[in-house]
Amino acid sequence: MDQRKKYWPKLVVIVTGIFLFLVVGLVVGAFWLLGEFRESLVTDKKEEEKITAQAKQYLQTEYPNMDYEFSYVLYDVGEQHGNFDYAAIIINKETQKSFMVYENRFTKKVEDDISIQEATKFIEQVTPKVKSYINEKFGETQGIAFTPSDDIEGIPALNVNLNNKKEEINEEMFLSLIDYLQHELNIEHATVNIMYHNQVESWSEEF
Repeated sequence: MDQRKKYWPKLVVIVTGIFLFLVVGLVVGAFWLLGEFRESLVTDKKEEEKITAQAKQYLQTEYPNMDYEFSYVLYDVGEQHGNFDYAAIIINKETQKSFMVYENRFTKKVEDDISIQEATKFIEQVTPKVKSYINEKFGETQGIAFTPSDDIEGIPALNVNLNNKKEEINEEMFLSLIDYLQHELNIEHATVNIMYHNQVESWSEEF
């Protein structure tokens, strides 16, 4: 019993020391992470100046007759856009529409998203017709998604998930869909994927 009383204070000191060490470590770590987060929110002035200069040169070359104004520089802190960190937001004074000019982190080329905006708008316009055609020819589906690409030269993707109980599609039905997309809706490029809900059977084509 005396031995227990002898070592008990030491045990308390050791446990307390470990606890305090862990608490201090957590506090320091939290402050470090907070500092890193705050730093990530701060824009780099040099990068802002760089993209502004690049945008001016790009607009002079690509759109010499455009009447435009700079709005602001977008810092993609939330990484919503995968191909750049900074983009100059430009307003076309004639149309009052805004677009982005940025340096593609993969190609290292300066580009804008006007063509992407146009492609996105086009996809939104034809999607109801695409869904109507598929529901009529293939029956009710589990889901249809027609998604535009985020890249300048990217290809939109049409993904169709069929019900398992529906009649199996054949090559003629699939090619008729491709023909409809190309010649009736004037979709130049797309990746078409059709599969059953159980994902056992699928059809795929890129044009």
